[in-house]
Amino acid sequence: MNRILLLHVFLCFPSVLFAQDIRVREQAVNLLEKANAVSTAVHLPDLERTDTFQVFDNEAGVREGTFTRVVIQGTGRRDETTFGDYHVIEVHTEKTIAKVRSHELAPPEVEDLRRLTPIYHLNFDDQDVIHRIDNREVNARPARCIEFDTITGQKSEANEICVDAANGTLLREKVGDELVENSEFFAFSGALMPGRISYSFAGSPKMEIKQVMASLADATANVLAAPPNAQMWQFCKTYRRPFGESMPQPKPGNGGADSEIVVRGIIARDGRIHDAVVQASERPEFNAEALDVIHQWVFTPALCNGQPNDTEASFTLHFQGR
Repeated sequence: MNRILLLHVFLCFPSVLFAQDIRVREQAVNLLEKANAVSTAVHLPDLERTDTFQVFDNEAGVREGTFTRVVIQGTGRRDETTFGDYHVIEVHTEKTIAKVRSHELAPPEVEDLRRLTPIYHLNFDDQDVIHRIDNREVNARPARCIEFDTITGQKSEANEICVDAANGTLLREKVGDELVENSEFFAFSGALMPGRISYSFAGSPKMEIKQVMASLADATANVLAAPPNAQMWQFCKTYRRPFGESMPQPKPGNGGADSEIVVRGIIARDGRIHDAVVQASERPEFNAEALDVIHQWVFTPALCNGQPNDTEASFTLHFQGR
């Protein structure tokens, strides 16, 4: 399952306790834990999963893509993603990864697809102040909606999570500018999974995903065969992550708003960031500056078995007082 930990575990500090009723918080945590459990299989069989998705863009219009995953438990998996001119096949086995890819880095839309599927899980942490739990209707289903604020430094966001009052599934997750809505749930391996996932950002629809899963009836031997012309990757016996040497932030302003831009890229063997793209932005007018600044960052590269190794990573640029 997805391990998206935007909000972490049930911990409270005294500075948070006075702002909320601890009994309401306990109830909210229980509701969310049940929702996460309802959509987590106890034991997954060999399976095949297919996601078809549409991406909505004011300039590019509607674009379509597909993602498939075949899993043979205890042996490996095969993933294939197609979106525009981006196409990648990855075959994971016990010792190797075979890759055929058209681009080094996935587009931001594909990265969003990966984190939203098969379901987007959340948990609360000490930054989250629970206010109330209301009874409401969401997508024609009776729901219990948790209203809470997430407070990070001087920034506060009004957020909401809604769970199905009958079966406990996650129906709606509004966190910051992101809104994820799940519907058309189906049973698979003792769990309830969303057949439709809608994703919006700052009030604008961004992606619609249709998802199906089925037990794999015929796990033929060639499912995990390396594709022709694939690059072969070995798993690292020893790994050391990259370390920053110089990571300047954008120049601060003189009293405007604070905002963040998340950039993804590859920390290459030369210690520089290559193929950088904006993954999430609160201020699109600063995107070009964010990419310019990130190209100034320098790292000691990652080491795989003692040798320099390319590593994909995300970076946050802080625009203060701008």
